[in-house]
Amino acid sequence: MTRKIREFGDVEDHYEVLDHIGHGAQADLRLGRDRETGEWVAVKVQREREFESARTFASLARTISREGRTYQRLISAGPCATLRLFGAGNYRGHRCIILEYVDGALMWDVINEDRPIREEQTVASIIGQLCEALDDMHDRGFVHRDVKPENIMLEPDGRVRLLDLGLTIGVGKRTPRGCGTIGYAPPEQLGAAPNGVSARADIFALGCLLLEMTVIALPYDGCREGMTCEHPVVLPQDKLDLLPPPFAELALSMVELDPERRPGSMREVYDGLRDLLPQVGGRPPLKPLKAADPTEYYRTHPHRW
Repeated sequence: MTRKIREFGDVEDHYEVLDHIGHGAQADLRLGRDRETGEWVAVKVQREREFESARTFASLARTISREGRTYQRLISAGPCATLRLFGAGNYRGHRCIILEYVDGALMWDVINEDRPIREEQTVASIIGQLCEALDDMHDRGFVHRDVKPENIMLEPDGRVRLLDLGLTIGVGKRTPRGCGTIGYAPPEQLGAAPNGVSARADIFALGCLLLEMTVIALPYDGCREGMTCEHPVVLPQDKLDLLPPPFAELALSMVELDPERRPGSMREVYDGLRDLLPQVGGRPPLKPLKAADPTEYYRTHPHRW
């Protein structure tokens, strides 16, 4: 049974809340420090009210609280590659949750520093680790629904972490409206989904990331219209020509518009990468990423599957 989230009330009684370290559509992320232990944390705070109604603003507070419960349910089911939750409360009248602080580089910055990422083992190690994280989530009955470079972090030791569960929802749960990030969200996620979405929605987004890393382009021109036009084109020919052959078939299958034509699970995607993943004790890549080396994860840990 999931334990109740620890409620701190006024989080400033327990944590020193410091600088902004990130922001999103519904919340800001601030660095915090435990007043007793000195441990660093990340405080995700509901954003300042702008022009929305009081009712809408209150609903955003509930969204933050719901995200906290999702973190709690995932962690209580066993280890997974997302963030630990320390509790929830209020910061200056705004709802917030207190999360593990992870020091690393966002995948958005990694891609822009090393564009494109040419080392096949490096690409496979990033996608492989995300397959493991998302497989855990899917096994526990959730779909992330917002896999994108801004929600992925590469730690200094090469571990890849999946961030931001703000849009995470139960598999098959009805949703009244579309959500996600255009360019990464699959077509079945762009509007109301009476039957919800499946794990294949995250497979589509992960395929978009794979293409972005290797050819610096998103499928279907990265837009809604590119998916819904009469004759959708996955990538222009000049980009297809740049797609590394070891990834081509897998990547294109992951971004099929019909969910049933995509791989059936993250395990299946992982199997498509297996021959490209480093072995324990293997050599590091000749040209590692500037931020960290994600191959280290597999060179120092036995493969999960």
